[in-house]
Amino acid sequence: MEISILCKVVDNFGDIGVSYRLSKNLKLFYPGHNINLIVSDLAAFKNINSLIDPSKNYQRIEELDVYDWNASEYCSKVFSENDGEKLSIIIECFQCGRPEWMESILFEQKLQRTVNIIMLDYLTAEKYAEDFHCLQSLTRSAKVQKVNFMPGFTAKTGGLIIGKDWENVPSYNKNGSVLIFTYNFDFLPVIQAAYKNNKKLLVAQGAGKKSFMSSLENFYSNYESLNCGEIQENFCRELPFLNQTEWDKMMKDCSALIIRGEESLSRACLSGIPFVWQAYPQSEKYHLVKMNALLDVMKEFFDKDLFTIIKDLWLDFNSYNNSGRDESTIANNASNADSNSSSLENNIFIHSNLFFENLERLSEGFLNFALALRKNGDLCHNLMTFIEKKYIINK
Repeated sequence: MEISILCKVVDNFGDIGVSYRLSKNLKLFYPGHNINLIVSDLAAFKNINSLIDPSKNYQRIEELDVYDWNASEYCSKVFSENDGEKLSIIIECFQCGRPEWMESILFEQKLQRTVNIIMLDYLTAEKYAEDFHCLQSLTRSAKVQKVNFMPGFTAKTGGLIIGKDWENVPSYNKNGSVLIFTYNFDFLPVIQAAYKNNKKLLVAQGAGKKSFMSSLENFYSNYESLNCGEIQENFCRELPFLNQTEWDKMMKDCSALIIRGEESLSRACLSGIPFVWQAYPQSEKYHLVKMNALLDVMKEFFDKDLFTIIKDLWLDFNSYNNSGRDESTIANNASNADSNSSSLENNIFIHSNLFFENLERLSEGFLNFALALRKNGDLCHNLMTFIEKKYIINK
């Protein structure tokens, strides 16, 4: 069976991160099927898989057939062959749409076969994930059938991509570093709290790195007035771009994670490591709805006092500096800041400090949450079970 996975890279590396992880795990677990990964930005893909050559229309990497979404003439020819055989099953990731050459094949070339499109939606803990899971949608052709498939955090959704590398929860390293992978944020109070608790920081490449480095520079320039004493060796280290397997290994060795987006969120949830999630900022603060929905799922795994620590810090990260201000504004604010300069910054320092002080206590709740998620099954297995039942057994 041919399965074609569509990935349009629109926001850093989360789109390609999920699509690549899905593709390689489907191939690993179901080697008899051919996986075609169609990517709009191969240069972004190369940042998480160094084997990728962005100049090629087609390449075979790790037993995956990788195509350049933008190579219209080449892809149109290849995917039209054998009555559009490669388009028997299409997985459209994150409502990304389809390239024009594919639209032409599906709706203008009068294929004899039925094409089945699976809309793999964004990860959310909101109730609609259960309501929309496996719900059929209409297209403009009876030969093109479409259905929604929702990742999620409950047994009534498709679950999370787990794979062999994440079958087990990693052992918690209480002495590990703290990973920073976020959007823009005034990080000075968080940096102060991490330093106070003897935590070393790893800052990843991506959208929030520049604002973090501005905050770090101001921390270094003002540490004497902040009574920090001598700066500890290797307090903060900037990470290079890492292949996905290297990224996973690095995450598992951390004592805390401050992360963003969907791909890193799913890994954090499965890791059992205490984490803070900064959701993608949305209009009318809708990201707070998403944040609270996930907290509602998690709260049963924590004592009330520990859950309050998590909720307060998550609210800080999702309410403060999510207005799209540029790095220069953040840097100017940070240059005049210390832990007492404003009540808001003081709150962030207090909440961050409580988080770092209680990492070992918090880790038990995060571990139980991670174990519970595995009971929902692997999204790849759940997806293939759905495909085989709906499109093969019932054919």
